[in-house]
Amino acid sequence: MLKKRKILLNIFIILILAVTFLPVNSAAEEINSEILIYSAEPEGVIAAVAAAEEGKKVTLVMTREKPGGLMTYAALNFLDLNYDQKSNNINQGLFTRWHQKVGSAISFSPQKAETAFSEMLAAEENIQVINSVELQQVKTKNKNIESIKVKKDNQLYNLTADYYIDASQDGDLAAAAGEEFFLGTADMNLKNSWMASTQILRFSDVKPALLKQAVRNNKYQASHFRDDHAWGFSNFGKSYRPQADNLRLRGLNIVFIENNGGYDAYINALLLFNVDPLSESSLQQAKKKAAEEAELILSYLQRNLEGFSGASLDKLPPELYRRESRHFLTEYQLKVGDLFRQKIFPDTITLASYPLDYQAAAHDYPGFVLFNPEYYGIPLRSLIARKNKNLMIVGRSSGYSSLAAASSRVLPVGMNTAEAAAVTAAEALNKDKSLLELAEDQASLDKIRSRLNIELSNYPAEAPIIKDKKLLQSLEKLLSWGITIGGYNNNFKLNIPPTEKEFTAIVLKIMQKKEAEILYEWVPGSLETLSKKQKLSTTAALKLLLAAESQRVLEMDQENYLKRAEELELIPAALKEIFVEDRIMSRKEMIILAASYLERFKTPSDLKYIRGEYFD
Repeated sequence: MLKKRKILLNIFIILILAVTFLPVNSAAEEINSEILIYSAEPEGVIAAVAAAEEGKKVTLVMTREKPGGLMTYAALNFLDLNYDQKSNNINQGLFTRWHQKVGSAISFSPQKAETAFSEMLAAEENIQVINSVELQQVKTKNKNIESIKVKKDNQLYNLTADYYIDASQDGDLAAAAGEEFFLGTADMNLKNSWMASTQILRFSDVKPALLKQAVRNNKYQASHFRDDHAWGFSNFGKSYRPQADNLRLRGLNIVFIENNGGYDAYINALLLFNVDPLSESSLQQAKKKAAEEAELILSYLQRNLEGFSGASLDKLPPELYRRESRHFLTEYQLKVGDLFRQKIFPDTITLASYPLDYQAAAHDYPGFVLFNPEYYGIPLRSLIARKNKNLMIVGRSSGYSSLAAASSRVLPVGMNTAEAAAVTAAEALNKDKSLLELAEDQASLDKIRSRLNIELSNYPAEAPIIKDKKLLQSLEKLLSWGITIGGYNNNFKLNIPPTEKEFTAIVLKIMQKKEAEILYEWVPGSLETLSKKQKLSTTAALKLLLAAESQRVLEMDQENYLKRAEELELIPAALKEIFVEDRIMSRKEMIILAASYLERFKTPSDLKYIRGEYFD
C-alpha cells in the first residue's frame, strides 16, 4: 500500500512539473498586416514609418528590445554622409526628419538616436510593434512568403502580410526564405574573407578641448578636429602594439558627447579580424578579446593622447559593429562598373556618392579606397528578391557586389532604400502590380523620388570617371576584381610609368582570383625573380607574361618573345603595334594588357553567378 502511494505521489509531482513548464500560450497568436518589416535597424524604422504614412497596416518585428539596431546596440554614432558637388546632403526624405531630431550633425549620442527612432514610431497609429522576438519559421508558397512565425518569451506569433521588407543587418528573413547570397568578398574569389568587425570603445571624463589644442599645434601627424569629432591619428594607431592576435588599433575616429557637464568619447578604431559575422560563438570570443584589450588601450590613451590622462573606460556596447556578412542576389546586382560609370538607372530610387571604402579584412589584407564616385543611382531592382516575389531586402545586405557595397552600405543610403521599398510595397497594393512591374512604372518611381527629393533630370544616364573608352573598359574589369585602385582622388597614376614589380603583382592577382589552372607552385617565385623595380618595358612585359605561362624564357632569345606571345595569343589587338620595339610602356598600355590577360582565364561558373554576370 505504501509503495502504491509513493508511485501515485511521484506521478502527481511529474504532472505538476509538466504543467509548470508548459508555455504560457502554446497556440500561436495570428496577426495580419499589409506590410511586415523585419528588424528595427535604422532602415527598418524608416520602412515602417514610410509604409504607415502611405496608409498601410504595418507590423514591425524587432529582434531586440529597442529600435535603432547598430546605432543603439553597437553605439555607432557617426554618419558617413553622401554629398553632391555643392556639399549638400543628397540623402533626404525620412532620413532628414530623423537626422534633424539628432541635431543634423555627423555625430550624436546613441541615446538620442534611439529616442528619435522611438518618437517616429510612436507617432504612427498604423504600426504594431512586436519586440524581442526570435525567428522560428518562414513558410513560402508559390514563390511568395506566406507567413513567418516568431517567438517572444513563451508566446508564439504567426504573422502574415502581403509584402515583407527585410531590414536586418544580415538579411536573416531573406536567408530563411531561401534567397541566395554570398558571403564577404567571395565574389572576388576571396573566400572566408570580410571586412573587420569593430568594438566601439566608450570613455568618460575626457577633455576634448585639450586634444583640440594639441591637434591645432600639429602634435599628431595627419589629424583633424572639427566640432565634436576628431579623426586621423594614423601613426598613433600604428604605434600601439596589441596584446591579442587578430586585432589592431587603426587611426582613431573619435566622437565627443557632452554628459552632465563633462564629456564622453566614443572611439571607432579597434578592428577585430577573423570574426565570423554570422557565428554567435565567434562574436562572443571576439568581444571577450576586445574587452581585455580595451583596458590596455585605456592605459595607452592615458599616457599618449591629450585630454585622456584622467579618462576611464565605460561599459562596452553589447554588440560589435559588423560591416559585412551576406550579400543577396537580387533582381539586379549593383556592380563596381555601375559606380565607375556613375550610372543612373531608369529605376533609380535614390542616389549615393560615398567612396568605395573597403575596410581591412585581415592583417595581411589592408583596407583601401577603390575609387570615389561623384554620384550614382541605386536601382529598385537591387532591393527586389529574386525567389520570393513579395520580399524586398534593404540595408547593407541588398543586391550589391562586395566592393559596390563598400559605398552603398552606409546608413543614409540604406535608410533611403528602406523608404523606397516601403512606398513600392504600398504602390504594389494600390495598383495590384508586381514589384518588378513597379520598377518600370514611371508614376510610382516619380512618387518615390518626390518623397526623397531627388531630381534626376540633371544627371546623364552615364558619366564615366575615365573618358577614354578602351581604358575605361580595362579599368572597369580590373576594379571589379579589386586588382587596382584609384583612391579618394581617382588617381590611377596614368602619368607614371609602371614598374616590372607592379606588373608582376597584377599578373599574380589575376591568376589567383581567376583560379588559373596554369598557376603552378613555381610561377610566383619565378615571376618575383625575373621582375625588377625598374620601369616596365615592352620586352619585360612579354618576358613576364611568358614566364606566367611557364615558358622557358631564360632559354629563349628576346627576339622570340613577341613571336611566342603571339602564338599564345597573349597580346590584345589594341596593343600589337607597341611590341615591335623595345620601349617603356605607359600605364594605360599596362592596364589594357593586364585586363586582356584577366579575360584570358574563364571565370568559374559559381563566381560568374554570384557576380551577377548571368543576369545583365
